[in-house]
Amino acid sequence: MNELLLEWKELLKLYDWEITLSDNEYTLPGPGCCGYTEWSEAGKSAHIYLLNEEAYGDRVVKYDKEKTLVHELLHLKFSLLDQPENTLQSRVLHQLIDDTAKALVSAKRHSIKNCCE
Repeated sequence: MNELLLEWKELLKLYDWEITLSDNEYTLPGPGCCGYTEWSEAGKSAHIYLLNEEAYGDRVVKYDKEKTLVHELLHLKFSLLDQPENTLQSRVLHQLIDDTAKALVSAKRHSIKNCCE
């Protein structure tokens, strides 16, 4: 996962962020949570926590650790827009982040698949 972290950190132009990763968590805050990030905008530092696949359980959507990592990294890109006290804005921002993470990971996988065929 650290290789994926470095790859996506470069792709998302997060060079100046100091990011650490814990990718084997069995509990995270919030129901249905697959990833969680603590960050400091001023210090450009963050720690990302990713759920262990075994802890994900049997859900409708298959667990995708790379997509979850990208989702958490996008929170850093959009951190200045995050206003937890504005629940509507937070919900809209979270949905945009999730849609963007899905699109980026899908595009990467499609690109790799096409170049290797």
